[in-house]
Amino acid sequence: MFLRTACALLLAAAALAAPAMAQPIPPERILRMVPNADLQTLDPINTTAGVVQSHAHMIYDQLFGRDANQRPQPQMVRDFAVTPDALTWTFTLRDGLAFHDGAPVTATDVVASLRRWGARDPHGRQILAITEALTAEPDGKTITWKLRRPYGLMLDALSKPAGNMPAIMPARVAATDPFTNITETIGSGPFIFVRDEWIPGSRVVYRRNPAYVPRSEPASGTAGGKVAHVDRVEWLNIANAQTAVLALIQNELDYIESPGVDFLPMLQRRGMRIIRTNTLGAPGMIRMNHIHPPFNDARARQALMLLVNQEEILQAMFPEPSLYQVCHAFFVCGSPQESNAGVPAGLGSPAARERARALLRESGYDGTPIVIMDPTDNPFVHAATLVLAQQIQSIGFRTDVQAMDFASMAGRRANRRPPAEGGWHIGLTFWNGLGASDPVGNVPMQASCERAWPGWPCDPQHQALIDAFPYAANDAERTRILTQLHESAYRLVPYVPYGQWYLPSAITPRISDVLAMPGIIIAWNIRKAAR
Repeated sequence: MFLRTACALLLAAAALAAPAMAQPIPPERILRMVPNADLQTLDPINTTAGVVQSHAHMIYDQLFGRDANQRPQPQMVRDFAVTPDALTWTFTLRDGLAFHDGAPVTATDVVASLRRWGARDPHGRQILAITEALTAEPDGKTITWKLRRPYGLMLDALSKPAGNMPAIMPARVAATDPFTNITETIGSGPFIFVRDEWIPGSRVVYRRNPAYVPRSEPASGTAGGKVAHVDRVEWLNIANAQTAVLALIQNELDYIESPGVDFLPMLQRRGMRIIRTNTLGAPGMIRMNHIHPPFNDARARQALMLLVNQEEILQAMFPEPSLYQVCHAFFVCGSPQESNAGVPAGLGSPAARERARALLRESGYDGTPIVIMDPTDNPFVHAATLVLAQQIQSIGFRTDVQAMDFASMAGRRANRRPPAEGGWHIGLTFWNGLGASDPVGNVPMQASCERAWPGWPCDPQHQALIDAFPYAANDAERTRILTQLHESAYRLVPYVPYGQWYLPSAITPRISDVLAMPGIIIAWNIRKAAR
């Protein structure tokens, strides 16, 4: 009873906080969702956090989208062409594209946006490094991209739905330094961000963009026509899983991205629908800080890799074994890039822990407590963090587990200062399986030093293998590079995999036509029936 009352008060407070409207929106035109994390930053170029990328898909558009089969399809582009030598790409924008402030989308906006994206994204950095010219043509609709050598993953890069999403912004916004968060959130997508109703830690609000002109093709993934069938979307941050579940059952919510797995049987009994939108699941990643002791020494990272027992961690995270699997493949089990090359035998076993203990001594670890960031508002990662802390203590690490919410952890991990000065040693996270299966798009795999994802691995030989992958001449060469890269990863240890899981979402029976795309929430195309 208390939880139901608390939930009702939360939703009532959200309604009271909203500004008065001339005409009330019918309930079937309002979609209330609970994402898997709170939205605290807004820049999809300056972070890879999944909730930020979901936010970006609400308000921005891309030149290309990905259909349900992960094939790139034109989105903002009317047509495109590439020369026979694959060195010159030409993209022409379709009619009807306009930003939320009414200004038309021009080729100049696209060029500025792609240059900002290319400064941060692994694919983008590779492409800009071989770019001879990236120009907006005088007609205002045509973009010409000239390369010095062919890039086989061009359309894959421009259509990527997660990681650093290539969102198209006004040129004045895209002029923001790529390492500084944008302050304006003006896109051209199917929804408009309502900034004055944004309450970090509580609520995010979007309204339908009445000027958006969708494509004519059926919606599929992030491709096709982005038709919004609701007028208002509210993301509510309800940290208590039981409160959110009860709100869903009582029709006070419509969609929970990641309900607590303990509640799935109850949700099904009460007539809620359980859906799975991510066929590749989510690979877990234990990220170490490579720039400070002890994990600036590869032997300490290898010790951590050897001692981690994935089964122990996954059992603590999920009561149902069908929701997870042990996976030591850096590029995701079940993907075309799955590999076991270089995987040491018996990871997590007593013998492996003894080898880990010896490596830790050789690394010179001095007993300094290891600062482990613990996102207590994410029950899965929180459980994994506590088990990991016990596991690493078993070989001689001392630990300092520091509680915080997931959004705070995402902000803190960018701190390069020593752990004793507000930095960190270890943080657990997870990635969407689609992004992690891409040897270039797997951002934590990068070893580009200061330009790498927080943790900052630095290894030119390892990075050279990643950089070579898009230029493989054939499948045999691609397989050879993948094998060498996987072996290199188990030597370098950019991060430690801790398993792979497949979390469903929960929706009310009133919701239909939910599109699937690994790692992000898609609100367009969803229909909500009246009670």
